[in-house]
Amino acid sequence: MNGILCDLGVAARVVQNHRLLVVQEAQGRFQGQWGLPKGRVDDGELPEEAVLRELREETGLLGAVGGLTGVRTTVRSSTPSIFLCYDVTVSSTDAHADENEIANVRWVNINEIAELQWVSETMQQLGIEALTRPVSMPVRHNLTPRSHPYAVYTSANAVGRGTQA
Repeated sequence: MNGILCDLGVAARVVQNHRLLVVQEAQGRFQGQWGLPKGRVDDGELPEEAVLRELREETGLLGAVGGLTGVRTTVRSSTPSIFLCYDVTVSSTDAHADENEIANVRWVNINEIAELQWVSETMQQLGIEALTRPVSMPVRHNLTPRSHPYAVYTSANAVGRGTQA
């Protein structure tokens, strides 16, 4: 069975002290708009590695993946486009913008989310949910032994049902 190529993107949903980390785009078609730290997965890179790299590149923060919180799928120019949003924890709130890509970095509360011009409605909703009803599928490492990294995400209800990935 052969796989297909797709456009694979990731975003980091970071909450600390009831505030959401957001970044403002410095250039491109979303210039001036706000979103979660995000980007594309590079060849040979795991999505979990990509989301932590993008977080570090855009904000200077180091993080750890805690779970998968959202998946968006579509088709663009006949190519499947998949976007994965991860809940990421950080040990510091001392973020700074990468001036090439990011114009500004902020921590916002639930009341400030509506004031921002967002990159997309999906990203805004992921932000709202992070502060009002945060739910994610936790990552389970080493569930299936492999010689290369292998992460499995399951809902709390699916754990222990004997489902196979």
